[in-house]
Amino acid sequence: MPDMPSERPHLHAADEPDVLDYRAISGLALLALSAGLGSSIAMMTSPPGWIIPLGGIALGIAALRRVERYAPVLLGRKAALAGLALSTVFLVAAPTAWFLYRRQVENEARQFGALWFDFLLKNEPHKALQLREHPTSRQPLDDALWQFYPKHSESRGQLEGFLREKGIRTLLALGDKATVRYYDTESQEALDNRDAVHVVYAVTFHLGGEPTTFFIGLSMDRVRVPATGRAYWRLVTRSDGMHPRALGGPGM
Repeated sequence: MPDMPSERPHLHAADEPDVLDYRAISGLALLALSAGLGSSIAMMTSPPGWIIPLGGIALGIAALRRVERYAPVLLGRKAALAGLALSTVFLVAAPTAWFLYRRQVENEARQFGALWFDFLLKNEPHKALQLREHPTSRQPLDDALWQFYPKHSESRGQLEGFLREKGIRTLLALGDKATVRYYDTESQEALDNRDAVHVVYAVTFHLGGEPTTFFIGLSMDRVRVPATGRAYWRLVTRSDGMHPRALGGPGM
């Protein structure tokens, strides 16, 4: 019987193009790219969130080394470079944005505290008292505010109690004889819907020809009001005659 051609399939030779051209993609490079894309979260979080771009940088460097080691059979250099670049950008941008935001909040707090002192030194305690109210229930700080207190017994009682406080009486008595200056920011923190800042002010006046200074600490909140989409400041607590931490005292 003549030989019949075999119908069994032939295996491809090991040197055929479709075998030689196959190269794997580095899983580490894909992880580095994913971490780089996820590093944008660091812009919306506090310092603990910065670990994401840090991890992305470490993954990117490790992926590049791995791809270089196993080249040309391993792909992923472009993905690793992209992930490394994104992680680096967000690692720089996130702390910068965080620092600038904190500086802005601190400056606003200092100005708000200065406004509170200004009202008292100008003999306008009724306006200073309103700065303790929640922004959504605060009365307008205009000349008509004096008429508000006689019409509301609860608010009038609050004003009378406010005027009996020793620190308030002292500031009212000093008036324009006192100089108030920012001294220190003892703490600052971002909470759920507000920023809390604790600021110390130095109040200086002349007694017997000699300058005398005492310290007052103000705890202030920057409250976000969803209805308006804006943030407003509120005075929460006050510490009269305190000893600042910068001078070795317990602070606020």
